[in-house]
Amino acid sequence: MNLDELLKEAITKPEKRSVFLQMLIKSDVYVICKKPVKQDEINGGIQMELVTTQNPDGEIFIPFFTSYRSVQQFAKRYVNCYRLNCLRLFDLIQSANAVLNPNSYGKEFSSQEMKSILMVARNLNIPAISMKEEETIEYRKCTKDLEHLTRPLTRYLARQANVDACYMVEMIRGCEKPQTLFVFDMQGNTRKLFFPLSKYMQSYTKSGDSLVFISLEEAAGKKAVEGVDPFYIRKKRFFEK
Repeated sequence: MNLDELLKEAITKPEKRSVFLQMLIKSDVYVICKKPVKQDEINGGIQMELVTTQNPDGEIFIPFFTSYRSVQQFAKRYVNCYRLNCLRLFDLIQSANAVLNPNSYGKEFSSQEMKSILMVARNLNIPAISMKEEETIEYRKCTKDLEHLTRPLTRYLARQANVDACYMVEMIRGCEKPQTLFVFDMQGNTRKLFFPLSKYMQSYTKSGDSLVFISLEEAAGKKAVEGVDPFYIRKKRFFEK
């Protein structure tokens, strides 16, 4: 049983909550960053600025997530995110409050609760060990026929003057299920393209489809499409020939 499944059980079954917390503090989680994470070459470690969110009562929380898929469900677009051990995160943000998987099945953690979890972990000698995110991501050419996605996407992009090409690859993060990554060679605001496009594609996705959109300007986008040909190329206008 993975962390997502155990979280769902813990919400409705109190006897599962202890098991969930034990698994959570030994797991990696995802956070959303306002800017790409930078290595601090002078002091060591990393520099990152986390986004915050509000609950219905107006209280400020730091959102974090059990999986990259949960990040996408919350953000509904490409965002800068970072993967780190949950204990390490609690140590960094223990003076704030946090919420796991907001806008979904999830759990709020108060500052005092995180401090208590950190104390228990120290008493049990549980280390905060995290995997490097870039070592867990794999890109590969799609192994199955996805014409039900590429055909409507091609029709949509043909009406977008700011998109020159689009690539499609399969993305695997650690042990998570593969996702279909679309990389756009484009100009302008990605949000203005990706938001309406994601709604449009909902009519064409099948069970099991999970789509990710990213610009070719992103370092991850460039890495993902190395050696891959685009499935869509914008036709040149008369004056461009």
